Amino acid sequence: MLDDNPFDDMGDDSGAFGNAPPPRPPKDDTYAAPARPPKPANVPSYLASNNETTTTTPASSIDIADYERRLADLEARERAVAEREREVAQQQSDANQKLQAAKNMAASGGDGKPEPNWPPCLPKKIAYLDFKAEIPDLLRPRVRMLYIHFLATLVLLIYNLVCAISCMVAVSASAIGDLILACIYIPFLGAMNFIAFRRLYKACKSGSSLSFFLFYIIFTLEIIIAIVAVVGPKQGGLMGIIWTVEAFGEKGNKAVGFMCLVNSILWGISAGFMIYLWIHTRVNFQQAGGIKAMRKQALEKATFGVVKVAKDHPDAAKKVGKAAVNYARENPDVVRNAASAAYGASQGGDDEY
Repeated sequence: MLDDNPFDDMGDDSGAFGNAPPPRPPKDDTYAAPARPPKPANVPSYLASNNETTTTTPASSIDIADYERRLADLEARERAVAEREREVAQQQSDANQKLQAAKNMAASGGDGKPEPNWPPCLPKKIAYLDFKAEIPDLLRPRVRMLYIHFLATLVLLIYNLVCAISCMVAVSASAIGDLILACIYIPFLGAMNFIAFRRLYKACKSGSSLSFFLFYIIFTLEIIIAIVAVVGPKQGGLMGIIWTVEAFGEKGNKAVGFMCLVNSILWGISAGFMIYLWIHTRVNFQQAGGIKAMRKQALEKATFGVVKVAKDHPDAAKKVGKAAVNYARENPDVVRNAASAAYGASQGGDDEY
């Protein structure tokens, strides 16, 4: 048995493989918090403090919200553009249809004018009306208002006739003259109102100062008649205030008096509306050129009429031309003055509306 120990040469501090490993550091039970991240640049200083935690919206959520907003705005724009394209296509289609109808009418020997479509209740049409196609958007409400006023005036004239009949039956037999005139006023004043409406319709359609001027002349007469109707003189055919007082008298009839009172009020409303429309269409008359343009257009229309008559009757035109030349040679001063006056009229002078 061997007494020698092979590990006797190793010291007490050595391990099985030589020197012992270094000792481990002692455990530290204290917890070290991680370092605080730096404060974002877009956070206000009054929100960032040592004792408060700042909550910020993630960039991804901000980007998604902005993307959705932009997408909704883009879709709305696309819908608006598509709607506008449909409107333009519809307008172009309507214009093409009208142009084709005019071409077909001209090819068939017509004059290119559309066929009359008014009044719709009668088989025989006398005029063509298309507010949407022929009247600009800015002027269309006024033309429609005057058209409604024309229809309302027809109803008012019929009511005035009923008042005249009632006055003759229940108030005084002398109202027979008013009854006759009330019957005449229905076609007469109805036609006058329609002519005024057509003048304004054509003026707004073409922008003609001459049409506006003719409209003002007729419309002014209508305003005067409406004011007279409010007064209602006897033997005037318009049952207004005078006949209202007569009907409320001792020998009258209160029911008839009330009818005449309503009639005078309605005529007053009509007069006020016409005055309002007269004032507002004056702006359009000025935009069309006013008195100056009216004179020029009247002269051009007269010249066109003379040329047309000369073409239709060449022999008569030659005789008139020879007579005019002979007169000009014999009276040069008169011709010179007439030419100056015609030139001044064509330029409109210094008059303004």
